[in-house]
Amino acid sequence: MILKRPEQFHGKSKKRPFFEGWYHKMSTSKGDTLVLIPGIYRSGVNSNETAFLMVYQGSNGHFDYIPYPVSEFNCEDKDYSLFLGENYFSLNKIDLKVKTDKINLIGTILSKDLKPWPVTLFEPGCMGWYSYVPTMECFHGILSMNHTLNGQIKLNDSNVSFDGGKGYIEKDWGRNFPKNWVWAQSNHFQDPELSVSISLATIPWKKSQFSGYIVGVQHNNNLYRFTPYRRSKITHLKFDENSFEWHLKNGQTEVQFNIERGAKSSLLYAPDETDMVPKVAEYLDGKINCKLTIGGKTIIDDQTNKAALEIIGDTDSLIASIK
Repeated sequence: MILKRPEQFHGKSKKRPFFEGWYHKMSTSKGDTLVLIPGIYRSGVNSNETAFLMVYQGSNGHFDYIPYPVSEFNCEDKDYSLFLGENYFSLNKIDLKVKTDKINLIGTILSKDLKPWPVTLFEPGCMGWYSYVPTMECFHGILSMNHTLNGQIKLNDSNVSFDGGKGYIEKDWGRNFPKNWVWAQSNHFQDPELSVSISLATIPWKKSQFSGYIVGVQHNNNLYRFTPYRRSKITHLKFDENSFEWHLKNGQTEVQFNIERGAKSSLLYAPDETDMVPKVAEYLDGKINCKLTIGGKTIIDDQTNKAALEIIGDTDSLIASIK
C-alpha cells in the first residue's frame, strides 16, 4: 500500500475529468480575510483544460477568477510546490505577481507552525481509509487547521500586512464536486488557539449514496476528530433557510455547532462538465458557535462572526442520506 499524502499533486497522469485546487484562507491580525485558490481543471467531455487562480477579498466581497495556460502550471508530484505563471504556492510560502486589468496583487506571505490533520498509513488524512477508494468522486485534505502568517502584499492601491495573522489550508481533487454539501471553517474565535473545519457532503457509493462528514476542532495542541470511520455519531442535525444546528459525539467527547449565513457572499468557480463555472456561493462573514465537552465538562465554548461558509444543494437530501 502506497501512502499518498493529501498535499501533493494528484494530477500527473493527466486523466479526465479531473480538477485539483488548494484553498488558502489568510486573515490579518484585524480579521480581514483573503482567500487564494490555485488549481487546474481538465474536462471529461472535450479537450478543454485550464489552470486558474481565484482571489476572494473578504473585506469587500470582491472576487476574481484568473485563467492561466496549463503550460504555466508546474507542480511537484511528491510535494506541494506549485509555480503558476509568475506566482509560487507552497505550504510555507506564497509569492504573488498578479497583474490583470481588474486586479494587481504583489507580495510574499510566509506560514509557520502549521497544524495539519495527521497522516498515517491507515488514516492518510481527514478522509481516513476512504482516501484509498479510487472511485471516489471528490477527495478532501486538510493541510493546516491553524498557523501563523507574516508578510506584506500590495492589493491594487492598498498595502496589507499579514504580520501576526492566521492561516488555514485545505484542498480538493477528483472528478467533480459533490451534488450537495455544507462546509464551514474559522480560526478567528475569541480563543486564538481554536480552529474548526466542518463538512457534510453527498457521496456517490456504488449505485447508491450516503452523507459523509469530516469535522475537526483544533484547540491548543489537540485535534478533536469526528468522522464516520472513527465511529462518531450525529446526534442532532437541523437546517433552516439561513442556519443549521449540528451535534456530534465520539465516546465521551461531544461537540455542538450553531452556524448562520453571513450578510454577503460571492460566487466561486467549481468544475462542471466542460469548464470551470461560477456556482459556489461562499460567505466569509458567517457565524459559528462551538461548544465542546468531555464527560460533561465544558472544554470549549466560543463564537465567531468571521467564518467561511457554503450551503450548496438539497439539505433535506443530506439529512436523508445519513447512515
